[in-house]
Amino acid sequence: MVKNYIDTLKNLLLKPRNVVDGFIHSKDDHSFQHPFLFAVAGGIVVILLNTFLVNFSVQIDPGSIQAEDEQVRQIAEWVQVVTIRLSTQFLPLSMIFLLIPMLSLPGLLFFREQTDGFYSNLILNTYTVGASIIILIAAIPVWIFSGLPLTDPFMNSTLPGLMVAAVGIWVYKNYFSVSDVMGWIRILSSYISGYVLFIIVKGFAAGIIGYMIFAINRIRELSGEL
Repeated sequence: MVKNYIDTLKNLLLKPRNVVDGFIHSKDDHSFQHPFLFAVAGGIVVILLNTFLVNFSVQIDPGSIQAEDEQVRQIAEWVQVVTIRLSTQFLPLSMIFLLIPMLSLPGLLFFREQTDGFYSNLILNTYTVGASIIILIAAIPVWIFSGLPLTDPFMNSTLPGLMVAAVGIWVYKNYFSVSDVMGWIRILSSYISGYVLFIIVKGFAAGIIGYMIFAINRIRELSGEL
């Protein structure tokens, strides 16, 4: 499995069309790893390394939350904590379940002449995100040794975002054999649009999860008082 993963990753970085089109058009004799399995395998490795090597406990500055009501303040704190976790420790999970479909939607517009619809875009972006996940290992020493808190936007947004985008755009560039300005505009527009959608949806998900955590804790507190 490890050899198959490495072989799939190497070909995605150098000749992604062999991997992506090979799965779309000839599933029975496809020699590379299944796209979802490929993404999940890399995600598990990165999340485990993150969990064991990095301390993701964060202290939210009370002054950064403008709320007079105590419950509203607690909800806001939980939302911030969840947002940071989804953008750092559990970013691979966010990418698998949110970034893949968000990248596939703009592809329907920008790659309508190069791909065969949503399914083709979904397979392309599953492999693309799978290849992007593994680069997040390089963020671990920065998170550990930089001295900057994980609440810093550079640490939880800019750094991982640039790493993921660099690999993703590289795969796009090789898959579509980009050699002119219009080609670069197309892949950059598609990727940036998808990533913006990903940020929006991830924030919405963080809000829901943060509120659920607050509600569960509140229920436990009230149960203990009875």
